[in-house]
Amino acid sequence: MRQDQGFSSLRELAGWVANMMRPGIGLKRWLALAIVGTLTTAVGMTIASSVSLLETLRALAQLSTFGGTVSDIVRGGAISASGLGLVLVALFMLFRRVSFGARYGQGHVGVVASLARQQSRSGGSRIVVIGGGTGQSTVLRGIRDFSDDITAIITVADDGGSSGRLRSELGIAPPGDARQCLIALSDSGPLLERVFDYRFEVGGALKGHSVGNLLLASLVDTEGDFPKALVAAGELLVVHGRVVPSTISSNVTLMGRLENGEVLSGESAVGTASQPIEELWIEPRGAEVNGDAVAAIADAELIIIGPGSLYTSLLPNLLVPGLAKALQASRAPKIYVCNVAEQPGETQGMSEIDHLHTLESMSGVRVTHFLVNNRLGALAGGSNGGVDEPWRDQHRKDLTVIEADMFDLTKTTHHDPDKLARALLSIRN
Repeated sequence: MRQDQGFSSLRELAGWVANMMRPGIGLKRWLALAIVGTLTTAVGMTIASSVSLLETLRALAQLSTFGGTVSDIVRGGAISASGLGLVLVALFMLFRRVSFGARYGQGHVGVVASLARQQSRSGGSRIVVIGGGTGQSTVLRGIRDFSDDITAIITVADDGGSSGRLRSELGIAPPGDARQCLIALSDSGPLLERVFDYRFEVGGALKGHSVGNLLLASLVDTEGDFPKALVAAGELLVVHGRVVPSTISSNVTLMGRLENGEVLSGESAVGTASQPIEELWIEPRGAEVNGDAVAAIADAELIIIGPGSLYTSLLPNLLVPGLAKALQASRAPKIYVCNVAEQPGETQGMSEIDHLHTLESMSGVRVTHFLVNNRLGALAGGSNGGVDEPWRDQHRKDLTVIEADMFDLTKTTHHDPDKLARALLSIRN
């Protein structure tokens, strides 16, 4: 556990000083008041004891306090009491701020760093992020330091890997997307994050399961349901924000119909479709929307959809009855973040405009902003100069298209969290 005392490097000390100087963390004002109170107490004691260290101060105090009607002892005592009162107020307020900082950071960062982080987030927008998988966690990692009021809405249609096995064996909602979002929003520190994301490579029945998935499964059992398990996991991981499923139905199946009429059942099958998908829906068709998700959308100042797998991460959320309606009713900017790379078996050969048209036509949601990487046409295998202008002619006139460099240079099929955050947070009502 890190403490604010003791610095291992000049860089760490410089960071501490920078955080300490940050406006609004609520420490400097009370430290200054404590100093003023201490000096006032000292002046009062000097006057009361008739120690002639500063005759000028005594004369000034005599003129400003009771004139010549009281003795120096009474005058000095009154000044000392005032100074002591200031010191006590300052110490009390410092104790409150330090205690708050310790609780906010849960001991995973120092108090000053914790207060600086809280101050930078406290004025942030109310943000909703809809999606699933790696793309959603990338967005959350990028924006988590800019707001304390982030809601990640996740799909519960996953039926593959560890999540699918736990869903099948225990009858619970798949925990994989929730685990990734919790880690992305966590202040718990790298060690607990690595443990939570650790996946067993051997061990028979344990092989392929992550520790976080197993923990969420156990929390469902102890807390009573999946949403309560997410709240408990958030407390454990020091999550500032929340993760909520799009539906309270735990047994949701994604269904798709191909061009040739073939019907696919399950997210895994849809994600590896051999032909274009003509229709997409979820079963049961009457899956109940999560009221917490609807409330978060209604209260949001910024709504982000994507990036992520179009058919298997984004649309399964928007197909939940009631969620698309809530999005349409919201007056907040609704931003669709397009992927920066094609997804084999799911969006192969689809351009940026194809992604947009598919999302809107299948969900009934009209977004207000479309955020695309500045290499327009890259998804369809085209060049920037060849498809730039025709692409612009195809989108709606009331849609704001934002082009930005969002590539992660270490993994060019993914977004860079910081670049993506800068582009998203530049959008306002």
